[in-house]
Amino acid sequence: MSGTMRVPACIFVMASLLLGQDPSKLTPEARSFIEVHFLAAKRAEADSDFAEAIDEYREILKKYPKLVPAVYQNLGLVYYLARKYEAAIETFREGIQLDPSMVGARLFLGTAYLDTEQPDKALPHLEYAQKQKPTTESTTALGLAYSALRQYDKAAQYFKFGLDSSEQKDKQLYFIGDSYLKSSERVANILAEKNPDSKYDHLLAAKILESQDRYQMAAREYLEAGKKDPFNAAIFSPLARMLAVLGLDKPSELALARYRQLMVVDQRATLDASKLPKGQTADVGPKIDYEGDLKALPPVDARNLPPLPMLNSDVNAELRKRLSSDRTAKWKAGTDNLLHARWPEGIAALEGIPPADWLRDYLIATAYLWRDEYHKAEETLGRQALKSQTSPSVQMLVWEVNQQLSFLHFNRLLDEFPQSARAHFLKGRTLDAQGNKDAEAEYQAAIAADPAQSEARIALADFYLSNSKYREALAECQKALEVNNYFSPAKIRIGRIYIQLRDPQKGMPYVQSVLKTDPDDAQARADLARGFELLGEVDKAIAEYQRALALDPSLNRIHYVLGRIYRKEGKAELADNEFRVFAQNEARERAKHLTNAKQLQENQADKSGRASH
Repeated sequence: MSGTMRVPACIFVMASLLLGQDPSKLTPEARSFIEVHFLAAKRAEADSDFAEAIDEYREILKKYPKLVPAVYQNLGLVYYLARKYEAAIETFREGIQLDPSMVGARLFLGTAYLDTEQPDKALPHLEYAQKQKPTTESTTALGLAYSALRQYDKAAQYFKFGLDSSEQKDKQLYFIGDSYLKSSERVANILAEKNPDSKYDHLLAAKILESQDRYQMAAREYLEAGKKDPFNAAIFSPLARMLAVLGLDKPSELALARYRQLMVVDQRATLDASKLPKGQTADVGPKIDYEGDLKALPPVDARNLPPLPMLNSDVNAELRKRLSSDRTAKWKAGTDNLLHARWPEGIAALEGIPPADWLRDYLIATAYLWRDEYHKAEETLGRQALKSQTSPSVQMLVWEVNQQLSFLHFNRLLDEFPQSARAHFLKGRTLDAQGNKDAEAEYQAAIAADPAQSEARIALADFYLSNSKYREALAECQKALEVNNYFSPAKIRIGRIYIQLRDPQKGMPYVQSVLKTDPDDAQARADLARGFELLGEVDKAIAEYQRALALDPSLNRIHYVLGRIYRKEGKAELADNEFRVFAQNEARERAKHLTNAKQLQENQADKSGRASH
């Protein structure tokens, strides 16, 4: 009998600790009432009977709404586990009003806000929980919050902080790699937008295309980069490799020869044909005269080589200025050591230069990148002199370091957890980017390994949509919503599919739900407008199309759609104006392509003329 009495007594002691309430401060009646219902709630939780647990906790709060604030924490957690996120949020908030120091309530309130796509509201609660009692859960949740707010650098740091203590290292590695990847993508987009048709734009495109095994397109971009930066040896080695992969041996030899001319310390550089991808050939279509273009580049003057030929001309121009005024010989020592791949000596010499110069830290970060010490490169990029620099050269380096950090963690994921859901998803995503149909099997393997992984379902849905399999895509999105009814990527695709299938009554509520969360989603506005158009609600359709254009003027086809609607409504002047704007924008785009084509023809004509002489 004593044994049977001892168990409930121990449970009640634990219950008291969980409630954060000193039993001696409760009246006997209150203590007895709370004990009975609390223990009943815990038994229901153990049986996964969340409805019963909710009822028991609510009985306590109905009678003693302010006596034990931590009951709100327990009740909120049950709501959360039952995926009743709105009820969980309201319950946690009530408890925190009574006792703001409840770390568990703050942590799960932040997590519930994340699950309902409200990261801005989640952040202060997660930061509090992390400050008071840092755990793997709090660091991961903070990383997810910062990622949702597109602060990817901060997200990566929190994910890394929680890696060693995490029991789900595969997820942490994926989150880290994905954060660095998204950060690099943002840098790339800004770099291309601010420097169109520049050496940076083309070199960036070339590196990305090469990573996707699109060798023909990569070779073209490397060549364009080489034309704009003809003394950057870092362009001509990969160009030689791309051309060799495509079976263009003579141009490949010319590109490699130029690399050797620029990099006199690497005169024996060769390409190992056995390590090149097989079965690649140049595309059928308009031919590029790689050989002629390479021969037309300015000759390399061995007496006037760039100080560091593996860097672009802008950096070398700055470096020449430092070398010409170098009284300590530290710039010269650092440059010479880097040129001859003596990384530690080069870094040490450069560290001896006063820290106010951004170029010093740029070269140090580059040296760490070249010797594959990516975390040290990242640390150096965080130095104030370099961090404040927004020049294209620095942004290109930031992009490359983030890319390598992304690959580093993704490769760890694939090596250490090859059968995990995240590894299959990553492989599927990579194959998808390459246009490989095997992506479907990897996405399906990811879902089989973790049916609750919504990202994989959305990726599979997009794969189906690209192959016009609307019903299959719809099914995957609906399954994603079963896991989290607030998941916007699933909602917007369901809405768009129904609207494309001319069933706006079903599609529009999903689109409107997404816009409630993100009212500035231009494409969702366009989807909503199309829904109104199908319903014959013309004024609403026009208003939404106009709002979509205001949010994203690049959606040029909307001008054509508006013109068609206005013409149908008998508003000829408005229709003509929209058609005119559409035609003007189209003409500008065509002009860009024609200018590039004309320049190519002129280059070919010049070469033909020189050849005839």
